[in-house]
Amino acid sequence: MADSGDLTSLLLRVEAITKNFGAVQALKGITFDVERGEVVALVGDNGAGKSTLVKIISGVYQPTSGKIILNGREVHFPNPAAAHAAGVETVYQHLALIEELDVADNVYLGRETTKYGVIGRMMGVLDRRQMRRATAAALESLHIKIPAPTMPVRMMSGGQRQAVAIGRAMTWGRQLLILDEPTAALGVEETEQVLAMIERLRDEAGMTFLVISHNMQDVYRIADKIVVLRQGRHAATLRKQETTMEEIVAYITGAK
Repeated sequence: MADSGDLTSLLLRVEAITKNFGAVQALKGITFDVERGEVVALVGDNGAGKSTLVKIISGVYQPTSGKIILNGREVHFPNPAAAHAAGVETVYQHLALIEELDVADNVYLGRETTKYGVIGRMMGVLDRRQMRRATAAALESLHIKIPAPTMPVRMMSGGQRQAVAIGRAMTWGRQLLILDEPTAALGVEETEQVLAMIERLRDEAGMTFLVISHNMQDVYRIADKIVVLRQGRHAATLRKQETTMEEIVAYITGAK
């Protein structure tokens, strides 16, 4: 992994971010870096500020103060669409997949391809054949194995649904992929599939991940770097090879 002082390796810098909700200060000057091609885990107890911070990075909330720097430039995301356009995609815990739609329709949800030119766009005539072909090719190129792109999501397992959600985000967001509790409610086998997919996409495709997780075993397995929040403050940034699971927990609980 590149040295954190090498600015060419930096993809994202969160700098002195604060967020107030009325008189409540949810974030109190959070600063950390995310380097290209690494998995950064964002951990902390409930109420530590993880979700608020991720919503700022993804354009759902605006910071009260501080900077978000992407690719060396300060960015302002007034809404999630602006974050998407900059290549920041978020997969939330509840996935936001439409169960009755097939894989391709979910991947292209909100970005549908139409046919028959201007008239087709006006009438909303979807080019499902092209969408399914492109979905299959895109997911194959990402080494994401799922059933046929024509399969309705309601017929898929939890791990397969997570793969579809990650595949959709990967298809449209080539800069930073934010995953909110990616293994929550999954069984042992499906958790392994998702963790292996994250590792493979980092190692083979050079993808960059920011992962929120309460599962310390998952964190210690996949993360290159762990950012600990506690009560809205930045408690520590730890390199996995230089720390232990016990030390991470100690920072989370305030024992350290």
